[in-house]
Amino acid sequence: MNNKALFVKDCDDIFIQRSSDDAESNNPTNGFRTSVYKHTESNMRVVVCRVPSPIYSAYITVSTQSVNDKGLPHALEHLVLCGSKNYPIRGYLGALAACNCSLETNGVTFDDHTEYTIFSAAEDAMANVLPVFLDHVLNPLLSDSQFITEVYHYDEAGKEKGVMFSEMASRENSVDFLEYYHIFRLMWNSSATHSYASGGKTRDIATLTKEEVIDYHRKYYDANNVTVILTGAFTNDFEEEYLQTIPSDIIKSRGCDSRAPMDCSLPGDDDRPTHKTVKFPSSDTSSTGSLSFAWHGPPHEDVETAIALEIMNEYLSGSSSSPLDMWVVGRPSSSLLATSVELCMFTYVKYIIKIRFYGVPYVQNSSGNTMDSSNLNSNSNNGDFKKNVDNAEAARLFEENYFKNLLLDEFKRIFATRFDGDPCALEKASKRLSNELAANIEKDPGEAVNFLLYSDIVTSNFSPDSHGKFHIGSRAKKFDMIAKLGKRPVEFWLELLKKWYIDGTVYSVAMIPDSDLEVELEAERKEAEQANRTKIVDKEAHARNIKEAAEANKAHVPEEIKKRMPTPDPSKISILPHTQRLIVLDKPVGPVNTVQTINVDSGFVNMEMQIPINDIPDELRKYLVLFENILLSAHLVLPAGIIYDDGDSGDRRPLQSEKCVQYAEFESRMSDCTTYYNSRVGHGLLPFSFNWLDDMFVINFCAPYKRYPSAMRLMVQGIMFSQFTTSNILTNAQAHLVSISEGKQDVDDVLFTVATHFAGASPADMPMMNKRHTSFLAQEKLMKKVIEQIEKDGNAEDVIEKLKEIQNILIRATTSGGRGGFMALSLPSNETPEDYISIFENEWNMCYEKYAEHNGITTTASTALVNKSPFPIDYASRFPALEEPLFIHVPTQSLQVSKSVFVSALDTPSCPTGKRSFDDELSDLIALDYYALWMLSEFMGRMNGPVGNAVRGKGYAYGGFLYILWKSKWIGLEVDYASDIVKAVDAVKQLFLDMQDNWDSYLSDTDVSLARSTVMYKTTVNQSTPTKMLSQTVLNSVHGFSSAEEHNRWCSTHIAAVGMSDMRRVFDKYVCRFIDNDYPMLRLLVTPMDVAIPKELGLPTNG
Repeated sequence: MNNKALFVKDCDDIFIQRSSDDAESNNPTNGFRTSVYKHTESNMRVVVCRVPSPIYSAYITVSTQSVNDKGLPHALEHLVLCGSKNYPIRGYLGALAACNCSLETNGVTFDDHTEYTIFSAAEDAMANVLPVFLDHVLNPLLSDSQFITEVYHYDEAGKEKGVMFSEMASRENSVDFLEYYHIFRLMWNSSATHSYASGGKTRDIATLTKEEVIDYHRKYYDANNVTVILTGAFTNDFEEEYLQTIPSDIIKSRGCDSRAPMDCSLPGDDDRPTHKTVKFPSSDTSSTGSLSFAWHGPPHEDVETAIALEIMNEYLSGSSSSPLDMWVVGRPSSSLLATSVELCMFTYVKYIIKIRFYGVPYVQNSSGNTMDSSNLNSNSNNGDFKKNVDNAEAARLFEENYFKNLLLDEFKRIFATRFDGDPCALEKASKRLSNELAANIEKDPGEAVNFLLYSDIVTSNFSPDSHGKFHIGSRAKKFDMIAKLGKRPVEFWLELLKKWYIDGTVYSVAMIPDSDLEVELEAERKEAEQANRTKIVDKEAHARNIKEAAEANKAHVPEEIKKRMPTPDPSKISILPHTQRLIVLDKPVGPVNTVQTINVDSGFVNMEMQIPINDIPDELRKYLVLFENILLSAHLVLPAGIIYDDGDSGDRRPLQSEKCVQYAEFESRMSDCTTYYNSRVGHGLLPFSFNWLDDMFVINFCAPYKRYPSAMRLMVQGIMFSQFTTSNILTNAQAHLVSISEGKQDVDDVLFTVATHFAGASPADMPMMNKRHTSFLAQEKLMKKVIEQIEKDGNAEDVIEKLKEIQNILIRATTSGGRGGFMALSLPSNETPEDYISIFENEWNMCYEKYAEHNGITTTASTALVNKSPFPIDYASRFPALEEPLFIHVPTQSLQVSKSVFVSALDTPSCPTGKRSFDDELSDLIALDYYALWMLSEFMGRMNGPVGNAVRGKGYAYGGFLYILWKSKWIGLEVDYASDIVKAVDAVKQLFLDMQDNWDSYLSDTDVSLARSTVMYKTTVNQSTPTKMLSQTVLNSVHGFSSAEEHNRWCSTHIAAVGMSDMRRVFDKYVCRFIDNDYPMLRLLVTPMDVAIPKELGLPTNG
């Protein structure tokens, strides 16, 4: 250890509260103990927060600002990972992270800071990687070759490329980017950092020079301006020894200190507009638009007001029954203002409050202009959604002040009615916010702690009121603050609403679709290419220079260096402590005959009910998207005898007569009892993307454990007594059309939807894969049909009957194979699973008795079930039996970059088959190919791995990787955000061809060890929090494992057994399929309209 300490304590320890229990204990030392260390020779700080998590996180924060749209901070985010003064070999940092059970290093650019992250599964692993990471951040090479490939160049044909350029080309014309960019430009002085795109805009990126990047690094990337936040179960050894051994030359300050007051001034010109209309490219003629409204908030140092506004926002739009949500969505469909609303606060030196309304009906006349009152009777066809909206109002929604005045009138109504006459409204909102914060901390403690702390760091550097003094932990006692604010009188909240929303200056942006804009953007791109070509004097020399840059920037770490890399002690890697049980019920309860439970250190109950949908006929499955969205968002009709928990009166007696519960009341009660709840097909939150286990209908919630009985009661009542009506069907159908329209503008959504449609076909004797039914290719047609039927008949009786039939099948759970569903519960450590199962059983049986009586059902709910565990769940491959390659090319108007995916069937076991004993199958390593392929995929797909070198290193695309989908039994090869998809795909093919002949030059025994370490990290992180552990144990059971210990033994034994020969075998067997043009697989490309695909690549030549 050095005689002189490198870091010293900067202040007394801070204790970050992790739940309301910490606040209620009145013990100031409850929570995560957090220590702040200051570098003795600079203003650099290291903040160590001890959280009880198996994952160790590092967030290196550099406070940065932008002065133009060239994306200087974003360019540095890319370049610092390419090599440093002490570790100049590109790929060294990534390889070091890989062999230290870590996720790859990464960076994210924000308006006022840049954040670099690393996550490891061991304390000594973090100690090994952190000094090298800091050297890359503070002492990068910033070479010419790196700039050419990572940031920007154009090839001999004038085509613009570069990883950063490709990334921003994929984003800058999206509706989200344009909305954010333009509303912030309205709100800030033209010299403020928030007036510029920190990620850059492509026209400006094209003018950026390496010298500007070097100057920017010199100004901002000094030790004086860096703070490191570390989270994990760190020991005193880490602080007392590891921190002190960071080489002093790595973190030596150059004397530059960029801490200075940030320009937070408002636009100085009183005549400067506060509204702007912005067009975004859309190929969908039925597209809707969006409207955003924003206000300046308090300075960051005004903690009380900032948290009070968070509580206010939770009240205004924290759930679908909140006032703003009811105002726009809970209206007759003919006067729908929008399909959804989002309210958020941006945590800057000065807060920004923003409300955005999505799916606002946009009406044009035949000339393409927004309609006004003189042409309300225009017969222009603007899509099915808008045909159901009152044209008189829809025509005015995008006028400059019309929607704003409606919104302000709603705020004034809330003010005048004193929060709709509810004196406890904001206290309830404060409790919901407190529960949500605690749940987020449990879900990802590292990220939650970083979010609570990073804004203090930025404020210390840039706030006019900080005077350069470092301060951190202003929100450490946030639960105390929330509880205190929740008790403030109504007058306090009325004044808050008036000051910040009603009387504050409102800035607004209207986003409107334009089907002609893509043509203009394409013309601009071609004009830029032509201009670039005229600059090239010698094409051969130009091409040679780019090729040399790509070669110089290729990641290749010599074997002898990789062998010397430090590695962690594997015995110190752990998972979240827990107790797991699998309880087969003596008698099934509704659709559930097995309950899987885990007990963990938690204050919440996570519940997942998984109901098989085997008996839902194919013709009904396309209605599952409507069903999953309406089921728990509808009115309830509760029969007499049911206990209704209204939460206010405390009355728990059975109802004396039938009671209609409006969905706003039901949703409000669910929000008070839970931090989230949901119903969906399979595991995943997006209706039109892939969800694993998609032949289960999943109903789940997370609730504070004391609220579990009420949450379960309400959930069961929602399942059985939700009412499907023409109104809620129409509203949801309209909202889905908006989601589909937005999805068509996203290359990822288009790619995966089409891939699932074609690669998810089922054998003739199996039902169609549910994700084909629920993809937007199928759903768009259905939603339009539903809306047309309602227009024609004035009702949706046919659809209602179909939804009721689905509901009845799920409730009765009469599966043809006799396999019931299951429930998964994560519980606090000291809770007894049987108590929670009993609560569910009592509520279900009480409600089912009334449900059966009302529907004339005489049999019990579970007569068809067999009392046995549903696990394991076996799946046949859904990949179609292709006899020849299937080529699909989807040219899309609104895209600026391309993406490709090749998909093939994967026919190797990944888990026990059950045909022999677990130990026998493990000893025979029956899943060796699966794990070898997983490890090969991790090696190939690293940012600096072979595929990354082939496409990213040459500036063709943002990246590429191999992946495995176990449920669908697919193996896929994907190229992301390509500026030149033809060259990117060809580069990957050439790579695989070269690997066939020169395998040893790409992969060594050390690389196998690196891949093994990465896979071990991923198995650890999947068992690091209560929610992740619950999901992993469900997956384990589905695969046939009896416990996490058994699953981990299976994994570790197979992973340890994988060697070089195994990875070569799976490369030849599976990966080389992608270079065989005749192999029967799906090859799919989504590209801009004018991309031509040559035949020699084995790709489609037309759409």
